[in-house]
Amino acid sequence: MMKYCITALSLFSFLFLMACNEANIDTEGFDLETWKNDKKGCQSKRVALLSDFEQKVKPKLEGLREIQVSNLLGKADFSLLAERNQKFYRYYLEEGEQCGKNKKARYINIRFSAINVVNEVTVVYY
Repeated sequence: MMKYCITALSLFSFLFLMACNEANIDTEGFDLETWKNDKKGCQSKRVALLSDFEQKVKPKLEGLREIQVSNLLGKADFSLLAERNQKFYRYYLEEGEQCGKNKKARYINIRFSAINVVNEVTVVYY
């Protein structure tokens, strides 16, 4: 009997953790497909989505876990592990040095705390 209880508890825990990895935020009106397909912003399609991003996505990112952000926005174009176990994700908005151009590109910077939770989202302009 005890064996079955432990198995059931393990299964429940696994399902709960899997559900926590899904970013169930409402992004209606935001073109996630275009966002994800513009790798490194080299097609400069993300820049046209910036206003929608700031209104419909950015306010909902704080508190999400790293895996949830990756599932929602796709793999980051650049990531950095900083001091005190903070992590930064960068999503470029337009073509620039990351695409072989001789200019700096604007980007979205997402900062994760040491416990992998978003605690800041900023747009970096040049």
